[in-house]
Amino acid sequence: MMTRLRLVGERKRENPVTLLEKLSVVKSRYKMLCAQLEEISKEQRESMSCIHATLENTMKMVQALQRHADLELSPLSEEEQSAEQQLACKTVKGTDPPMEEPLCSVSTVPIPDGEPQFKPVTKEMFMAVPRIIRSTVKLVDLNSFYRELFNYFVLNGNRAALSVAQMNKMNMKATNSRLQILKELSIVEIDKQGNAKLTV
Repeated sequence: MMTRLRLVGERKRENPVTLLEKLSVVKSRYKMLCAQLEEISKEQRESMSCIHATLENTMKMVQALQRHADLELSPLSEEEQSAEQQLACKTVKGTDPPMEEPLCSVSTVPIPDGEPQFKPVTKEMFMAVPRIIRSTVKLVDLNSFYRELFNYFVLNGNRAALSVAQMNKMNMKATNSRLQILKELSIVEIDKQGNAKLTV
């Protein structure tokens, strides 16, 4: 009787080697799922960045056309305001930059004749900057920052140079790396105090 119980108990015990093999399979599946999740998250961030840039460009183009035609700017409806806020929130949540370049870049907004035009930094221009300067900066983020500077200095007619702290108070998301890239491209000039302004 004791012998039978002992055999049953041994059968119920799992072989340690088998357990390790099962654990290895579980770990492998977990890593695969994590990789798939990261890929999906990256594509989502890229899509949101493209949508946000397209929406922003479209709104600026419409406003520029309305100003050019001397039309009164109509306020956004409640649904449009709600959609804009939701899009902005989703974009903020996905601010972690992906490891690769986004699939889209900010395009030039067509503006009526006589109005200054924003021309974003192209990929070729960006890649011409020394890697040690641009290694931590993404092209889409650089163009977003450049657009803020363009709006401030060109469209709004401001001339006084700004410090990084002043830029960030205006929510321009300025960094020394982004300024150095624009300086390398002769887009901005930086004085001895570290204040910058557009060269155009």
